[in-house]
Amino acid sequence: MVAGFFVIVTVLSLGLLTYARDSANRTYDLLLAGSAIAILERISPKPEGLTVDIPSSALEIVGLAETDRVFYRIFRQSGETLTGESSLPLPDHLDIPADPVFFDAPHSGEKVRFVLQGKLVIGASGPEWLLVQLGQTRIARDALQFDLFSKGLAGLVAIAVIGLFFMRYSINRAMAPLAGIEADIRRRQPTDMTPLDALPPREVEGLIGAINDFMTRLETSKENAQSFIADVAHQMRTSLAALQGQLQMATEQQDQLEMQQRLERAYEQSTRTIRMTNQLLSHAMVIHRGVDGTTETVDMLSLVRSCVEELLRDPAASDIEITLEKDGLGPSGAQITGDPISLREALRNILDNALRHGPPENHVEIAMETVCIDGRCSLRVSVEDAGPGIPAVERDAVLERFYSLNRNGGGSGIGLSIVSAVAKSQSGILTLSDSRWGGLRVQLDLPVEGHAA
Repeated sequence: MVAGFFVIVTVLSLGLLTYARDSANRTYDLLLAGSAIAILERISPKPEGLTVDIPSSALEIVGLAETDRVFYRIFRQSGETLTGESSLPLPDHLDIPADPVFFDAPHSGEKVRFVLQGKLVIGASGPEWLLVQLGQTRIARDALQFDLFSKGLAGLVAIAVIGLFFMRYSINRAMAPLAGIEADIRRRQPTDMTPLDALPPREVEGLIGAINDFMTRLETSKENAQSFIADVAHQMRTSLAALQGQLQMATEQQDQLEMQQRLERAYEQSTRTIRMTNQLLSHAMVIHRGVDGTTETVDMLSLVRSCVEELLRDPAASDIEITLEKDGLGPSGAQITGDPISLREALRNILDNALRHGPPENHVEIAMETVCIDGRCSLRVSVEDAGPGIPAVERDAVLERFYSLNRNGGGSGIGLSIVSAVAKSQSGILTLSDSRWGGLRVQLDLPVEGHAA
């Protein structure tokens, strides 16, 4: 602001200097012009020639500036001097001036302001032009110019200083609450995410609101992470304890058949533990990528085919019939904006559930179509199987972590929770219903343009 005020004062000072110079010139130019007119009026033709009677009033007018010297000259158009100093300088282009002409020129070692004015006189030899040149040194007018400029500049500087003072006072007063907010944040413990209780100035009110919103989201993320870690720790301890128990019981068996059964159970438990660990890592990755908001153009048709090919490599899927219906796709095909890694995890878990919980001769149908939901274009991906399905009263519960119906064993209760987390992160809609064969129908509606505003 000091730099800004300095520029403003400098620009105004240049304008003030011009104004002071013009005002001083106008004031003293009126005196010079008045004296020149008074002299011209006292020039008269006589039979014997021209008579020049310089009135004392003309000299008294220019004599008001007591410190200045005055020079004069009366001459013909031809340049003949009638009276006065013939050495006075003339302008470069001299025309016969009926009106006063003012110019500055050096004379007698000083800067002098001159006025030049002519008068047509009719004498014995006919009409001719006579000119009066009157000059005055610039001491008085320069003093007046300096006085006007200095007083105006003093006023500008005073206004600038007062303005800066009040501006600094106002800014400090307006920003004073920020010091309290800073002290509040510094006193807080790392775990304290309560919103800032302050009345900030209007200019930073949005900033404080954004900080409070960020701390609320951070607190929610921290609570989710703590809950997830607690659930993971509990499930891992339980699974590892069961595995350890099976192995311990196997080492205590004397009968080879009993020992083999215990080892088989320990193998099954280790398989479930590995699967649960992988799904927990997938769940954590999906949550992280959902918060990170990574998006790109994804071809869902290619993604579905890739997941189906991966599923068919599983020996347990050798007798499963899988069909893909894609007749309902719109002109843009199956391309959406989203996170391809999270979407792949969701599809893999949906297909994996259909495989694991279905009968030996299962039938899985995948359908893709374009739909319009609340005026927004979405891609619908539905997967139906011939398994036992999920009762309607438990469909909300199975979307929570570690909730399993325990059908056919081996369920970790994480698969559908991963699908639910992906649906939320992609602004999609997840729906569970009955399939046409009595099994489960998983429907995932994903907006084509990605996250909702």
